[in-house]
Amino acid sequence: MSSMTSPKVDRRGTAARIRTAARALFLERGYGATSMDAVAAAAPVSKRTLYQYYPGKAELFGAVIAEVWGRFTDAPPLPDPSAAAPRAVLTAYVERLRAHWDQPEVIPFLRLIIAEAPRFPELAPAYVQAGKQQVTESLGAYFEVLARAGHLRRPGNPGLAAAQFLGMVKETLFWPRVFGGGASFAVTDVVEAALDMILLPEKGDPTG
Repeated sequence: MSSMTSPKVDRRGTAARIRTAARALFLERGYGATSMDAVAAAAPVSKRTLYQYYPGKAELFGAVIAEVWGRFTDAPPLPDPSAAAPRAVLTAYVERLRAHWDQPEVIPFLRLIIAEAPRFPELAPAYVQAGKQQVTESLGAYFEVLARAGHLRRPGNPGLAAAQFLGMVKETLFWPRVFGGGASFAVTDVVEAALDMILLPEKGDPTG
């Protein structure tokens, strides 16, 4: 599924206006109840113009999700462990994640996908391809570098280590928010415990 717009130069910001209108409608009405006609009217653009940029609702939804994820996925790649201490890098990474979660549209869009994906199977791939996949791949690549540099407690499967690190953080800090609750643990305690389970002590660490 592609979220790319037309290759023509968009000097008038038409594509951005379409995405803004679609984002509001998706969150207000849901995916299934939002029609391309409604998006064209809200933008406002002609239907012909709308389809020049986004050939279908799935592509438009993917573009909206990519924009929501963009503040996180467009950030610079994680630095090499030789340039910055892994604990500090990953602590800052979690802070970036939490700032991403704090955006007013992130959790509502995830709830929308959970609710409507059984009827619209195109939603989950759009969510994965537009943001989640980039996050897991970039973090996995960083953990591969950590493994080669000798920082992981179990270096044999850095991809699994990256997934487990994300899982430990999200299970305690993110998913309670998705379901309308609050975190039961302090952020610092969660992050430090996750790092202790994944990383070997750094040189000079008296606890190592």
